[in-house]
Amino acid sequence: MIILPGLTSTKKERMPAFIDDLRRSDIRRIALFPTCLSAAERRELYSELESIAGLRIPHVHLRSDCGADEIAYLADRFGAEAFNIHPRASSHPFGPVPARYAQRIFVENVDEPAEDAELDGDGGPAIGGMCPDFSHLENARICGRTAYVETVTAQLRRYPVGCCHLSAIRIGVPNQWSGTWDHHEFSTLADLDYLAAYAGFLPRDWASLELENGLPEQLEARDYLERLFSA
Repeated sequence: MIILPGLTSTKKERMPAFIDDLRRSDIRRIALFPTCLSAAERRELYSELESIAGLRIPHVHLRSDCGADEIAYLADRFGAEAFNIHPRASSHPFGPVPARYAQRIFVENVDEPAEDAELDGDGGPAIGGMCPDFSHLENARICGRTAYVETVTAQLRRYPVGCCHLSAIRIGVPNQWSGTWDHHEFSTLADLDYLAAYAGFLPRDWASLELENGLPEQLEARDYLERLFSA
């Protein structure tokens, strides 16, 4: 398994520094989370990323307005292998899955988990499986959302895990979207310690840092998690 630093877009003002650091580094594999960017903003970002020689983006979090042509571009230009989407019961559902890429698409647990029928293809093309966001799962456990935890845990045992999100838990520090403890930025590396409990559900290939921290901090987190998972 390879832990990928992630270029996120929730704090757009931080993106230029990440890209500058990436350009100057020898890192040439990242995950991409363009979920807060319009189609025009994504095109501008892709053009900038194309200028970084040898850059590969194995995992992309698709926004709900990403179509088959954009998926094809990401696969062909940046070698994207795994794509994740939000489930249909969530506040930002993806919509119909393009049949050509169904086996490379994985559903994330967000404010709501995926439905089993959705993971089974629900009469349409069968998708690849799950993209667990362990911070959402751990936050649900801490907050006593028993049904959510039982559903997602059972699904992780039944369905393939093709990629995942690695984020922070900061108990006592409310996040901006729900006032609870799952965060896309760590304050100390200990904010990632909870992930040890989920090591048995990690994907074979791509584990992506969904973090707003800069690239140098993310590389520290990557090294820290590699040690944590190998302990």
